[in-house]
Amino acid sequence: MQVILFTQSSALNNIWRGYFTDNNNIKFIHNRKEFFSHLDADIVGIDIDIFKDNIDDIIKSINDKYPNTKILILSNRPKIDEGKRLLALGIKGYANSHMRKMHFEDAFETISNGNIWLYPEFIQAMIGELTGSYISSEGEKADKKADLSELSSREREIANLIYQGLTNNEISEKTGITLRTVKAHTTSIYSKLNVKDRIGLVLLMKQLDA
Repeated sequence: MQVILFTQSSALNNIWRGYFTDNNNIKFIHNRKEFFSHLDADIVGIDIDIFKDNIDDIIKSINDKYPNTKILILSNRPKIDEGKRLLALGIKGYANSHMRKMHFEDAFETISNGNIWLYPEFIQAMIGELTGSYISSEGEKADKKADLSELSSREREIANLIYQGLTNNEISEKTGITLRTVKAHTTSIYSKLNVKDRIGLVLLMKQLDA
């Protein structure tokens, strides 16, 4: 997995380099010419401040010319409305540019696996706005009578932590189980409850709380 992180902020560049000094799969870019010559990477992380006035056009251009490249937009001040607009344009991730290393790692893996990664507060803010069509892999609305009885006690614990907005890395730290085991549990949870991802799970659990 080849990742490009692009910012013209020295402060951000230093933070990101500090996170991934020894990771040869992550390249740090700080000028536009070099950025536009590396758009065939698996994931391109873009500091939105660089393209304040034309980020929409940049996203559309990358999607058109490099359909296999997945875009992660990073913002110093992420906003719900902005995130929703950019998601509609086809980005695969929207996050705070100053988030912790574990969140970056979680974002890279989630996006690489073909899923969308959003920072926890964004997911919580969107819960009330998303429709039931997001829940079922067949596009059918989940039955409100569904419950968590099919889950093991550990799976219910992890499902509740996901509902609270914790990432896989944070769940691993909190529960003391390995990240690999957390991922195995989440896959099982999604399968048993017939949801696609953590947003679908959060929506379903919100329905159950209603």
